[in-house]
Amino acid sequence: MKITLLPKTKLGKLSLIMMVSSWILFVVGSVLPWKPDYSGLEIIIQNPLQTIITVLIFAAGSITAITGLMSVIKYNERSILVFLAILSGLYSMLGFFGSIVTIFLS
Repeated sequence: MKITLLPKTKLGKLSLIMMVSSWILFVVGSVLPWKPDYSGLEIIIQNPLQTIITVLIFAAGSITAITGLMSVIKYNERSILVFLAILSGLYSMLGFFGSIVTIFLS
């Protein structure tokens, strides 16, 4: 099978759309102000919008990785952007769990 740039399957296209949406959420979450002087559950209570955006980034990243993997395994998708989407989704999940560890263990 030939390697292409753009995905051919519906799941591959969905993973690409979710990757872009997680990047947009990341940019929006980066420009919003937040109060860093809290820890544990206080940081979640004091920054509710940041918390919601962080959870949405995690959800979009999870969906990105899962749909990308499904398209590669089930439909033999060989698109560079789908592989990039899988890596981006895994990185989003890793960042989410890193944030949780930082909030509750520091």
